[in-house]
Amino acid sequence: MSLALRVFLPFALAYLLSYMLRVVNAVAGAPVTDEFGLSPADLGLMTSLYFLGFVATQIPLGILMDRFGPRRVEAATWLVATLGCVVFAAGATTGHLFLGRFLIGVGASMALMGPMTAYRHWFTPERRALVIGLHMAFGGVGSALGGGPAEAAMDLIGWRGLFWGLAAATLTAAVLLLTVVPRRHEPSRATTETRLMLREFMAVLTSRTLWRIAPIASVIQVGMLSVISLWAGPWLRQIVEMSPADAALWLSANSIGLITGFLAYGFIFSRAERMGLAMPVLVIGAFVTISVEVAFIVLPVAWTPPLWILFAMVGSVAVHSYNIASSQFPLAMAGRVNTALNFLVFAVAFLGQWGFGLVLDAWRSDTGGVTYEGFKVAFLVLIVLQLLAMLPLLLSPSRRIAAEV
Repeated sequence: MSLALRVFLPFALAYLLSYMLRVVNAVAGAPVTDEFGLSPADLGLMTSLYFLGFVATQIPLGILMDRFGPRRVEAATWLVATLGCVVFAAGATTGHLFLGRFLIGVGASMALMGPMTAYRHWFTPERRALVIGLHMAFGGVGSALGGGPAEAAMDLIGWRGLFWGLAAATLTAAVLLLTVVPRRHEPSRATTETRLMLREFMAVLTSRTLWRIAPIASVIQVGMLSVISLWAGPWLRQIVEMSPADAALWLSANSIGLITGFLAYGFIFSRAERMGLAMPVLVIGAFVTISVEVAFIVLPVAWTPPLWILFAMVGSVAVHSYNIASSQFPLAMAGRVNTALNFLVFAVAFLGQWGFGLVLDAWRSDTGGVTYEGFKVAFLVLIVLQLLAMLPLLLSPSRRIAAEV
């Protein structure tokens, strides 16, 4: 196996698994809700704890990645994900479910930041955009596995059996990262003092360079991270009135959009990087994403299932904000830059998924289910926030973003 594949495949397979863990509640949420009597707000909070796990780990793990390298740090986090899957699978109370979901989030929190940091060391900027696109395509495969195949697995072994299987998969991911990824480019422990690294991290987190990119990167990704991964299922089952099996197939079909978007944007941004147009491409992709959200509000419900595929495809543009932000800072700070941005992205994703559930809860039907009116209000709020998030870039389009650290 070539060195490039030894770097790429373990990280990509781990990312596939992280995406499956992210979206699996879109199908597992129904039997869990029935067993524990969860409301839409409860389900939104429980599922969004995955994102809170990301928020809790970005600062310390970003520092550790720059100090010890992404291979070792991400492998360690997957052991935490294994524990989270075990707690969730064996859960007897809602508290167990909440704890398990949080630990799963902690465990998967470096599945994108680890490779983003590693690829910065291993690949040139032009090749890196394409490699990131290929890496993200594995996430699309994970999304597919979290739909129809996960539904089929639950029919055979139940939702608890499904999470026991995911526990075994997360343990395997940790082993592959430790044993297959080369150790080259890993920093020595003596390179930089931890206190200095923390000061530099806080400088990144408070820099204008990051904050021009962070709002758009965060709120555009709410669609992919929060809405598609949980609320596409209730939309298809309760708004479009599909059977659970048909809804699961449509959720798996969303992976077509993800894979197409990740690969297409990989090629587009690879060319845009050479032409100095990466930021304009990001802004255009954000506007297209918003237009799809508008379509959910104005089109007849029966026309909307294919929109989820399109939503997944165009919404994947925001992933390249990490590469744009990281390139503005020194290579030695790549882990902290990526995790600083990811800290903000997943804080917004946590609030977005929970907030979406709160809005749906406020417009519940007489039987306690979600309603079309609730979804329209939730999408409208999201659209307004996304338009506001683009102002830092649109108000200073001619200014070059320059690092301040």
